[in-house]
Amino acid sequence: MSRKKLKGTIKRVSGKNTVGVEVVRVYHHPRYRKRILTSKVYLAHIEGADAVVGMHATIEESRPISKRKRWLVLELNGKPVGKLEKPPTVKKQVRKVSRRKKQ
Repeated sequence: MSRKKLKGTIKRVSGKNTVGVEVVRVYHHPRYRKRILTSKVYLAHIEGADAVVGMHATIEESRPISKRKRWLVLELNGKPVGKLEKPPTVKKQVRKVSRRKKQ
């Protein structure tokens, strides 16, 4: 199943790797058919890029990164940003113990 992608504008930069992206949605009222604008701010993870308030961003759904962050920034003003990669796993070295009795 493909992941959702949304386009919006950066409204705040909070912390080192977090931005707030406002996504505006237009829909028609069910009875009166008037166009209604609603907006929602999504917290998104951004890795190693300088984001400025007012830039256009494309965000993609991802696994939960923190309590409220479930989105990754893919593009800033149409230019791709590096994706979140899994941290390298560290293998523990296990010391083998011999079971032979010393003589």
